[in-house]
Amino acid sequence: MKIISDTVSVPDMLPYLEQIADPSEVLLVDIETTGLRAQENTIYLIGCLYYREDTWNLIQWLDTTGLEEKEVLSSFILFAGGCSTLIHYNGDRFDLPFIRNRLAFHGLTDVTADMASIDLFKMIKPFRGVLGLTEYKQTSMEELLGIEREQTAGGKELIRVYHQFIANPSPALVSKLTAHNKEELTGLVQLLPLTVYDRLHRAQLNVYRAQTNYYDDYNGDRKEELFLFFRLPEAVPAPLYASASHCYVKLEEDKGVIKIPLYTESMKYFYANYKDYYYLPEEDMAIHRYLAVHVDKEHRIRCTPQTCYTRKSGTFLPQWSLFRTPFFKRAYDDEELFFEFTDECKRDRAFLSDYTTYVFAHVCGFEE
Repeated sequence: MKIISDTVSVPDMLPYLEQIADPSEVLLVDIETTGLRAQENTIYLIGCLYYREDTWNLIQWLDTTGLEEKEVLSSFILFAGGCSTLIHYNGDRFDLPFIRNRLAFHGLTDVTADMASIDLFKMIKPFRGVLGLTEYKQTSMEELLGIEREQTAGGKELIRVYHQFIANPSPALVSKLTAHNKEELTGLVQLLPLTVYDRLHRAQLNVYRAQTNYYDDYNGDRKEELFLFFRLPEAVPAPLYASASHCYVKLEEDKGVIKIPLYTESMKYFYANYKDYYYLPEEDMAIHRYLAVHVDKEHRIRCTPQTCYTRKSGTFLPQWSLFRTPFFKRAYDDEELFFEFTDECKRDRAFLSDYTTYVFAHVCGFEE
């Protein structure tokens, strides 16, 4: 077995790391294997980055004979035993299950079972529908954040290189095998800003300004929209633009804006217990049966679910679940829901912030 130690130079990632774990107890981990199935293949290289004495340090354990996997794993768990948190990219799905399978195969203690696992892929997963990428591999996220990396051999090619190394060992092949792993870990640590998205996913957005705007749509009809401006708890590592249900979200650095259509019209509030109501066709409204006894029979009919409503004229905002009651609809079978945007709502900063958080979650698909 060969152990390689080095230091790496990256931009300051400590502010991001400190928000999720104690930097002195963190290991960033990446493995290289001879195949995808842990039952049939082995780990030939484990690499870790750790932060000590204001420096990012690299350590790698390489199986130099094809028969030293147990030694590699033993050294790794001895080293990892002093840490409490593992950070990786999609490691909950591949790296950690693979490591645990091979530890069990060799009868070694699984120290990772008691360690916190932070998967950066899972942190950006809720945003996959709005980040606009065609794929979400680690290299794709590095490109999104403007991280440059050298063109090293990929995982499949490295398997061939490793077999070549086992047959004819050389320093050049060792360098080639370890370079990709180092590049993965160097890229991984620079993806720590992705943790901002995870916190944003759970954050309360605070509105500092609201304004309305009038415009003419493509039919020439006058329309109105609401703009809600808010500050983010911290700057996003990459801009985010998203739209859904005629709403639009823009996030840039530490500020955001949401645009929401306003509907000024007459809408209907439907009563639940329609059997207790009568419909008055001339007034286009429903009244309770206790009041209906005072109306001539020829001017009232029994309500159906579709006619058991009262009308309300005003300005309305959309909702996709019961964010605010009472809720209004245009017709009984419509799926679209609305609530009245009253003068009280306009003056209530807490309401505007809550509604902004609600719309943001809808547009990004968090509520699904």
